[in-house]
Amino acid sequence: MCGIAGIFHYDAQERIDRRLLESMTSTMAHRGPDGHGFYYSQNGKLGFGHRRLSIIDLSTGDQPMCNEDGTVWITFNGEIYNYRELRSQLKTCGHTFKTESDTEVIIHAYEQWGEECVTRFNGIFGFGIWDDKRQRLFLARDHFGVKPLYYHDNGHSVLFASEMKAIVHDKRVSRCIDYDAMHLCLTLRHTPSPWTLFRSIRKLPPSSSMIVDHQGVRTMCYWNQAPFINHNKREAEWIEELASAYPAAVKRQMVSDAPIGLSLSGGVDSNTLLSLMSQAQSHVHTFTVGFEGAAERDDELHNAEAASQFYQADFEGRKVNEDDYISFMNSYLWHLEEPVGNESAAAYYFVAQLASKKVKVLLSGQGADEPFAGYGRHLAAQYLPYLQWISPGVARSLSTFVAPLFRNNETPGRLLDALSQKNEICQFLSTYSINTEAMRTQLFNPDFAVRSAPSVLTDYVRSQLARAPMGTTLEKMTYIDSRTSLSDNLLMCGDKMGMAASVEMRVPFLDLEIMKIAESIPGSFKIGNFKNKVIHKKVCERWLPPAVVHRRKIGFNEAMGKWMRRNLDGALSELIASRDSITATMLNPAYVQQLRQEHASGKADHQRFLFLLLSIETWRKVFA
Repeated sequence: MCGIAGIFHYDAQERIDRRLLESMTSTMAHRGPDGHGFYYSQNGKLGFGHRRLSIIDLSTGDQPMCNEDGTVWITFNGEIYNYRELRSQLKTCGHTFKTESDTEVIIHAYEQWGEECVTRFNGIFGFGIWDDKRQRLFLARDHFGVKPLYYHDNGHSVLFASEMKAIVHDKRVSRCIDYDAMHLCLTLRHTPSPWTLFRSIRKLPPSSSMIVDHQGVRTMCYWNQAPFINHNKREAEWIEELASAYPAAVKRQMVSDAPIGLSLSGGVDSNTLLSLMSQAQSHVHTFTVGFEGAAERDDELHNAEAASQFYQADFEGRKVNEDDYISFMNSYLWHLEEPVGNESAAAYYFVAQLASKKVKVLLSGQGADEPFAGYGRHLAAQYLPYLQWISPGVARSLSTFVAPLFRNNETPGRLLDALSQKNEICQFLSTYSINTEAMRTQLFNPDFAVRSAPSVLTDYVRSQLARAPMGTTLEKMTYIDSRTSLSDNLLMCGDKMGMAASVEMRVPFLDLEIMKIAESIPGSFKIGNFKNKVIHKKVCERWLPPAVVHRRKIGFNEAMGKWMRRNLDGALSELIASRDSITATMLNPAYVQQLRQEHASGKADHQRFLFLLLSIETWRKVFA
């Protein structure tokens, strides 16, 4: 919805540099082309900036916004889907409202319930609240991290913003690379919260809040209770609960005073949203991109157009080619700010760009795979206990021969890799890694290996397992996925690429009411007979024909695999040739060259790693 920024000198005898805050805010004009605003506290120690993409209460929802007596101010990015219910509840508590916006509801909710107000919100949000009476700054991010929120703390002042580029606009903020974060990124294909690749900038994790006052900076998790896996309900009962929750969530997330559309693929998730949106409004706009170089059976456009015609939706589509990606690469990383090994990430921009001519909001089917076990690693996790009789040594030997035979199916390799590990932490690390420990030994140069903590990977995985629910490997994995790779990779890409085109992405399958149900369902209902997302698909059959529900998932691998052997590899070659490239300064250039040659010859498939490296090197060129 917006771009937010702020500065608070909590322990410094310094007044806000207004030109700096205005410059920070203007760097995010793409997030809010409809207007801007600023607030400065009376003592001059705090300033808020705001760029607005007007979606709710178009005429009176300008920000920063305050309460009746000007003692509570907010700069807010996102949407609170249950704001109407909260508004009614707050009115009964004596609060009065001057606008129809969800922003004002947050202000009064904070007045009524303090920092605990965030536990009552069902929405996507990143916001800063200034409590003038208490001289306190309160920051918060939504439950699953749909909306980003970054901050820099130098021990005396805090800068925060929706995007990192706003923070590094302050020349005093160091752009030195965090070696631990780079180690994590090169292994996991994304940089997990709270790290960023800049040592001086952190991101507030999902479901977290922060208090900043004269005592310093304190971060807390407001929603950290692991779900209880309920084995007492039958499958049919779960299906009925979800069948009621899906339409309610879609209706809730269609709240908007501006036009709204759908990012449509040929898969079950977005097609279910299309069916439910068609029931909720008379005319739906749909937008899809395909990829030149992909086989005809891997082209989303045909299936998406057919679905749109069936529901009498207004369809627009286009094909993205290799040249589109190359010409967009620098802008892509400038907007994304965090390199990821997600080859389809830039495609979100092309969808949003297509949509921006007609709508300001896009619903997306993103978010169903993590809680409902939609990936090959989830199949491997479900069946891992049945193969524990295979020794680690035998599993390692089998993996060498089996993995190349299943390039298009990661499950066998994931299973064998997990079986070859000595404990649960190593099993999870192996599952999430883009490369093996042996590959990392060859990839990192000695200086990089010394500067990065040797236990950073295992410590990170251990911390995630510590907060996972008591349950099976699959139940732990879906919980962790929904709070790590989803928020720090897929949702981050959806938000940044959407906002690059001034379009907000919403994800109904991550609606809080759906997730409370989904995370209580036993894993045995999610995977069965070597099929993913079983119960989710059974629910979707309420609205879609079986042929669509059980259609093969279409990926982006074939087109990108070809592109990484041609012009994109040329772009990578040029970047790594620089003396100050990541490859030259932190990695083993000879080993990187070996990986490129193996991929170019077809001897091995290193597409994911090479695209990740291309993204990292482009990021360095743009930012570092």
